[in-house]
Amino acid sequence: MHNQESRKVAPWYSRVAGTAAAAAVLVAGGASVVALNSPSAGAQDQSVSASSHSLSARVERLEDIEEIHQLKARYFRFVDEKKHDQLAALFTPNAKLVTDGIEWKSPQEFASTIRDLTGKAPSAHQGAMPEIKITGHNTATGIWSMEDLLTFPDGPNAPEGHHGYGQYHETYRKVHGKWLIDSVLLTRFRMDPLENWTPPKDAASEATPSEPSKAAADN
Repeated sequence: MHNQESRKVAPWYSRVAGTAAAAAVLVAGGASVVALNSPSAGAQDQSVSASSHSLSARVERLEDIEEIHQLKARYFRFVDEKKHDQLAALFTPNAKLVTDGIEWKSPQEFASTIRDLTGKAPSAHQGAMPEIKITGHNTATGIWSMEDLLTFPDGPNAPEGHHGYGQYHETYRKVHGKWLIDSVLLTRFRMDPLENWTPPKDAASEATPSEPSKAAADN
């Protein structure tokens, strides 16, 4: 009798065990689905997305600051290399420029005046310790410490040359993906007098009838 009851119970127990195992699988699977769709999982996804966006924003900010550094470097270089058309192109069309208390009507007037005053006289401009702040998607501000050696062609009405020290306070604007100078305020803390530049004499004018050239003497 005992053996018969055991044989009857065994199939029933197997079915129950199998059903329980299947239920466990379903419950585990459901728990996984719930976990994936739970608020905590969504929050984690949002956190990852926010972190990626934050990283992207920081990289873009650093790239913008470096582009502004390059922009100002070109400004100094174009002044010293006498590339006045390229200098004017570094500004927005309606940029406001004030240097040493003089307000210029346009970037082109500013660049043309530098060209007319300095001519071929050598100059040297440097900027340092930039404080660049990105203020918007397409706007920024900057403060630069500056030093310049500026001379003019020597003459009776020539401005006085100087070795100057001061600061540039500027704003920048990105136009069609390119950073440009939108305003300039140049103030100086100190200006030391500097002797103006005397153009070198032409080789042809150095030779006089009483001092024939070496080539003529050799003949």
